[in-house]
Amino acid sequence: MESAHQLAQQLRAQQAAKTAPVTAADLSSVLTRTLMVPTSAGTIPVYAQYPHFHTATGMVINLHGSGFIFPHNDRDTLFCKRLCLAANLTVFDVDYPLAPEHPFPVPLQATYEVVQFLTQRYHDQLGWPTLIGHSAGGNLAIGTQLLARRQDKPLVQQVILDYPALDLDTDPREKSYPAGAADHISAKLAQQFNAFYRPDGETGNPLISPVTAQPADLQNFPRTFILTADHDTLMAEAERFGQLLVAANVAVTTHRYPNSHHGFTVGGEGAAAQAFQDILAWL
Repeated sequence: MESAHQLAQQLRAQQAAKTAPVTAADLSSVLTRTLMVPTSAGTIPVYAQYPHFHTATGMVINLHGSGFIFPHNDRDTLFCKRLCLAANLTVFDVDYPLAPEHPFPVPLQATYEVVQFLTQRYHDQLGWPTLIGHSAGGNLAIGTQLLARRQDKPLVQQVILDYPALDLDTDPREKSYPAGAADHISAKLAQQFNAFYRPDGETGNPLISPVTAQPADLQNFPRTFILTADHDTLMAEAERFGQLLVAANVAVTTHRYPNSHHGFTVGGEGAAAQAFQDILAWL
């Protein structure tokens, strides 16, 4: 019988084979440096990108999409490079620990510690950060802010949630699958993601499924921009979280992009160009 690690490695190889290649030229034109940030889960790489010709006017912390199991890749780097150059910001791209080797709460705790480290180290120079989370990274982004509230630590200036995965409690087989959604994340694959990340099947924990958060959990949550895709099975849960923020009197904007699938902003598909401009307008 295959171990969780062996199955995850097979899925990672399959995902890598499907990921559109990025050329070296695409990744040029920014200054890059790898920071090694100590956390309770070990040292975490953070890929820092800096504007080439001008002093950065602020900072973004980026949490890539992963299904909680897929590693950081060149598409993530390209997204951060474009953001760095277009917005004249320093972008810190966090390579957080992955399940199943590191199930909940390890990825969240490590990411929280990295966000706190970057905020404290660079706040005087670059101001309060914007936190961007894609897919599973959106889940972690919310979790870092819930933990910060619980521990009376600084929150980020604002949060951008890009097609976030926010409901691990509902069986993926019971979710709605708009046209083409299952081609990107099938119910079976989503079940594997969930099982890898929370192997004990815990439910009702907003640090795992943010849609279970209560208004008190979300009081003073940073202002938030939520991007959803109309052909993504995660659309409904992301928009539901937006309503939870409204109920908690948090400033939130939710934008559903047409003719788009899961991963569209980083993958450059569907309404990616408009979504990227909308993200820039928030920075």
